[in-house]
Amino acid sequence: MLVTRDTNQSSSDISTRHALTSLSLTVSKSKRIVVVTGAGISCSCGIPDFRSSDGLYALVKAKYPDAVMKGRDLFDAALFRDPTSTALFYTFMAELKTSIYLATPSPAHYFIKTLDTKGKLLRSYTQNIDGLEERTGLACSSSESVTNTGKAKGKLKTKEVRNVQLHGDIHRVRCLMCAANFKCTSEYLEAFREGNPPDCPECKTRFEERIARSARALKVGTLRPSIVLYCELHPLGGSLFPWVTRNMDVVLFHTET
Repeated sequence: MLVTRDTNQSSSDISTRHALTSLSLTVSKSKRIVVVTGAGISCSCGIPDFRSSDGLYALVKAKYPDAVMKGRDLFDAALFRDPTSTALFYTFMAELKTSIYLATPSPAHYFIKTLDTKGKLLRSYTQNIDGLEERTGLACSSSESVTNTGKAKGKLKTKEVRNVQLHGDIHRVRCLMCAANFKCTSEYLEAFREGNPPDCPECKTRFEERIARSARALKVGTLRPSIVLYCELHPLGGSLFPWVTRNMDVVLFHTET
């Protein structure tokens, strides 16, 4: 079911009321619901625009006047080919993460959590990297609560994942060399803000252990925001396929218009 509404229309508009009533009844009767969301769900959360002339990208770009990049280029893996564009990317992501930290989940985020609480949500899929779903208590694919420890360290408890982050999570970082994943601490954030990628702690530990036993030193990798850029594969790889949900009653799409 697709429902569109003109925000300039009166809330008492008969066709709008009928459409919303129909949607409400469909949701109330359904027991297996899949939700797919995009940027529109977070527009009212206080995250600043970065595409406009006075947006976040323009402010960061002023710090790197020699960088020849468009806003879209910040989300293309090709940026890692150039040290200036790489530094700009790290600074931009640090500023964006800071803005997201000050944001609050929208009613739409809490609606998805309510569906889960009532046992109606099969799974939620989002293109967003802000992690606002987790703040409502929804277990996300990057949540530490769904990650195994011990022998199965790093593997996800797939059945416990309620929200799949298709483009990653800006609140996590991963190593470019060993792929180790960590929470983005304030220390890492400040390094990114200056355009510098921090060293991977796991690589550093292995490096120091090998030096201590006079073994050949290995290169230490650096950390980057754990988001999925254009021309990149999702770090979870084939783990995403079991999350393709079947036999649902209804699929709710929330998109930008």
